[in-house]
Amino acid sequence: MGTSTSSSGPGSGVPFDPPWLDQLGGGDAENAQAPADDGEEAGHSNNPPTPNIEPAVGIAPARRFANARRELGAFARSGSREALGKAIGHYSRTGMGGARNTAARLRTSTRSAAGLISLLQTARDGSDPRINQWVSSLIARNPSAQDVINEVIQQVTTSGGSLEEESCKDSMAQAMSELMEIQPDIDLLNMTDGNIWTLVEFFLSHEACSRLQLDIGQLFESSKLAPREVVARINDMRDYLKAELSAQMRSLRQANGNPSSRQLESMMQQALQNTFSVYEGAL
Repeated sequence: MGTSTSSSGPGSGVPFDPPWLDQLGGGDAENAQAPADDGEEAGHSNNPPTPNIEPAVGIAPARRFANARRELGAFARSGSREALGKAIGHYSRTGMGGARNTAARLRTSTRSAAGLISLLQTARDGSDPRINQWVSSLIARNPSAQDVINEVIQQVTTSGGSLEEESCKDSMAQAMSELMEIQPDIDLLNMTDGNIWTLVEFFLSHEACSRLQLDIGQLFESSKLAPREVVARINDMRDYLKAELSAQMRSLRQANGNPSSRQLESMMQQALQNTFSVYEGAL
């Protein structure tokens, strides 16, 4: 993925949240399912209504990522999980102004993830005529696995050219490919809820890892590691984030095993916030 080298990271004296972030919308299948007369969803839609997520607040301090860069550099050199955990904690607490801000900054990712869950559940259950037509048209073309991946991504992401949108596309493609490596015979349009949630965990861990790389800057590229070592370190960072994120997702799903479309994004925002809070608490 190319987003990790495209920026040296945001500086100080700027809002934690860019003002244009909320202008990024939903995917092509927006309004795929109208709400029922009583105001509740008629079922899962592939583009759930966006909850009122408060933007990240505050102004970034000077040298906001200095501690995170130091610890991430130590991780790059040694592979130390302790250094990596501290890097993530400093990134969230000082670099982003706290775990709530960090989760809010990733709301393009959680919006896409909520849309992904709803689309895949709706496609499997056949509960929406528009999605049924999309599935039938896609299957009629005898698509390859990559064709299905591309079509799903098109349905739940936008194409405005922002780093956030391109990162979501990249992470979603990697997450689906990763799931197919584990389960080669899986049907992406007929998955169990367990597989769908595993896919979302893959996706959000890719997104969190990418966000750190974008914000902290070209640290791995300047670490003088061999390319193979750089890939290994980035994969380790993603796996480390995924382990905690998966635990938080499982806990929230146990508390609400059948979230509505309106609750999906809020649930994933909470999972991200809880994840970064754990790393902050380890400092």
